[in-house]
Amino acid sequence: MYTTVISDLDGTLLNGEHRISDFTRSTLQTLVEKGVRFIVATGRHMTDVQGIRASLGFDCDLITSNGALAADASGKEHFDHTLSPEIARWLIAATHEDKRFDTNVYTRESWYVNRIKPELRAFHAESGFSCTVADLQRMDQSRINKIFFVGAHEVLAELEVRLKSQCGADASITFSLPTCLEVMAANVNKGNAAREILEHHGASLDQAIAFGDGMNDYEMLTMASRGYVMANASQRLKQALPGHARAGHCDEDGVAHTLARLFGL
Repeated sequence: MYTTVISDLDGTLLNGEHRISDFTRSTLQTLVEKGVRFIVATGRHMTDVQGIRASLGFDCDLITSNGALAADASGKEHFDHTLSPEIARWLIAATHEDKRFDTNVYTRESWYVNRIKPELRAFHAESGFSCTVADLQRMDQSRINKIFFVGAHEVLAELEVRLKSQCGADASITFSLPTCLEVMAANVNKGNAAREILEHHGASLDQAIAFGDGMNDYEMLTMASRGYVMANASQRLKQALPGHARAGHCDEDGVAHTLARLFGL
């Protein structure tokens, strides 16, 4: 039987309104009470996710910024991986003049943007976490966990090709949403982060199941013993993992219903 459940948040554990349903919450609480380890693995910021964890009603490990930063249930950091200052500086400078997308930066403490968008505030409304407009070229670029770009998919797909050709060996580049392209340090992803956390606990991914809906979940879904692709997952992820098991839609408690069947709840 599986001893660990790892889940993405948006489009997976959270519904379309970025909330956890009562059924999902009670299902997870029952599993944790039975001794199953639960790990959140998300692209969101650590500060943002701490508020969401509080709404679950139990403590758990957190993987944030797509695997760049992780902490245990007490808040103690497992690790903090940052982009090299050279790569961060190049990324910000190389994209500074392009007005077709917005640039966002996560550090350990804060979230910075080159300009504000109302939908960004709405996205994080439940946790109260908000962004700060800043001159990204002048900020301290030595402690950046990730840089991400928000815009039309066609524009970001072109940017993805460009960034991978220029710095692909020195960075992890992936889509979390069709409209959000993310860049972390090399080899940073949710799968490697989950493996590191479980090794700390004396466990392994061989006894873990995982749920996700975006390409930033790819490594996690392939490294876990069993990975579930959400019914509402991006088409790119579905095409990349055609043989993987499917979970129901996030708006229909797909994760919770799958767990209830697997664990006989």
